Amino acid sequence: MIDSQRRRLLQLALASATLAAFPGLGLAAAGGLRMAAPLGLPQVILARALQDARLLKLIGESELRTWRDPDQLRAWIAGGEVQLTATPTNVAANLYNRGVPVVLLNVNVWGTLGILAHGVPLASLAELAGRHVGVPWRGDMPDLVLRYLLAREGLEVSRDLRITYQASPFETVQTFLAQRIDAAVLPEPVRTSARLQTASLGLTVAELDLQQEWARLTGAAPALPQAGTICRRELLEAHPEWVAAIQVAVAEAVAWVASNPAEAGQLGAQHSPLPAQVIEGAILRTRLEMRSAAQARTELEGFLGALAELSPGFIGGGLPDEGFYLVDGPAAAG
Repeated sequence: MIDSQRRRLLQLALASATLAAFPGLGLAAAGGLRMAAPLGLPQVILARALQDARLLKLIGESELRTWRDPDQLRAWIAGGEVQLTATPTNVAANLYNRGVPVVLLNVNVWGTLGILAHGVPLASLAELAGRHVGVPWRGDMPDLVLRYLLAREGLEVSRDLRITYQASPFETVQTFLAQRIDAAVLPEPVRTSARLQTASLGLTVAELDLQQEWARLTGAAPALPQAGTICRRELLEAHPEWVAAIQVAVAEAVAWVASNPAEAGQLGAQHSPLPAQVIEGAILRTRLEMRSAAQARTELEGFLGALAELSPGFIGGGLPDEGFYLVDGPAAAG
């Protein structure tokens, strides 16, 4: 009796150690997936995708968590605590370059950045000359996009304008509302939230879309490949049919969110503290389009390469190699 119990304990210990070393082996037995997303439109997209009846039948009930910052995401995805997540594209590239076994499945958010400015019209970045601009997350995407475009416009920070940095977009909004800065660089949905707050306070603000400025100053399309979906490689290897179904579900979710902003706002409010009105407004100011990783690669490499010129650490070194990108199959093409 004691020997049989001991053997059973040893078998359980061995099984646990095996699953810890190869998290993908436990996926089928566990049922469903552990997914994650940041607050905002990527979360709304994944929440809608998880409502897909075909996906539910194939993989079972899945969990959708919210990650607070890239450090938490890195811990979750590197440790196998989640198998799939929505993420900014630079964070995905950084994880891959640092040896985390992830694969980029798609890019579906193509521009959330804009500038709010007090008082005067803001027709182009040139009108930031002589002004004080607040920017969240020094060295991250809003900062690097702004500095890249300022250089294209011929403006030099410190000489032509002043930039101060805040630890989060929410802090940038509070600084802007207190009128301690002239302008604020903000991503959606925080930009919509700030715009609504300024209206309630009776403040007059101008708005400038940085995707349009990117197009004007670079000659490229007004689209920044900012966010998409990644999974751990062992998920792809163990269940390629799951990944193909996820691609289809995400593609349909992106189309639904873009076409139904009011309903999508209600769905988003169920998964976050953001009001439905804010999420709806953010959808109307964001370019949403599903492209597989292979389809988005050229634009993504151009975008990340441009920003990495200012800060190579932004993507953890050089551009990711072909192992980073999901190879399109018949269903993956979206």
